[in-house]
Order: sequence, then structure tokens, then C-alpha cells
Amino acid sequence: MFEIGIIGNRNETLPFLAAGFSVFEADSDSEAADRLADAVKRCRILYISPGYYAALEDRIRHYSASSAAAILPLPERNGGVGTARLKKFTEQAVGADILFRD
Repeated sequence: MFEIGIIGNRNETLPFLAAGFSVFEADSDSEAADRLADAVKRCRILYISPGYYAALEDRIRHYSASSAAAILPLPERNGGVGTARLKKFTEQAVGADILFRD
């Protein structure tokens, strides 16, 4: 059975552990890169904290093209890359911005 996972620091990932996500803690970009390599083998949906997502964009592009995992930035409260991508995907899927009506 495949899992839903998250890569981030302890503070970012701890709430997701309670929700049953597979948690891949990382304290640096290099640790996050190592966790990403492991996580794409186990997870079909993988969220990455915004800081690590930005640092690992080249690797994420590689894994997105060569694995079955959907790799997504974790949305942020104050906007940012995760929120922008979620908005874009929602508009593509539904045809309208139903989440963030500005």
C-alpha cells in the first residue's frame, strides 16, 4: 500500500504524523534531498515544506518526471509557492478558483 508523506523540519511535520502521514524529517537541504529519494519510493502523494521545495526544485522535477509520486509544496498561511500551486491546480481541475477567491 502506498502512503501520503511529508518532508520538512520537526515543527512542520509533527502535526501530520498524528494524521497518519509518513513523516520524513530533515534539518538541512541535503537531508531533505536524501529523504526525497526515499520518500518517492514509498509515497504516491508527497508534500514538501516550502523552504525545501524551493531548494530541491531540480530534483523534484526529475522525480516528478520519473516516478509515480505527486510532489507538492505544502501550502502556507500567507501565500507563497505552495498556495499558488494549489490555486493553479484547483483552477485546472474545477475550472474556477473555489479556494482563494481574491
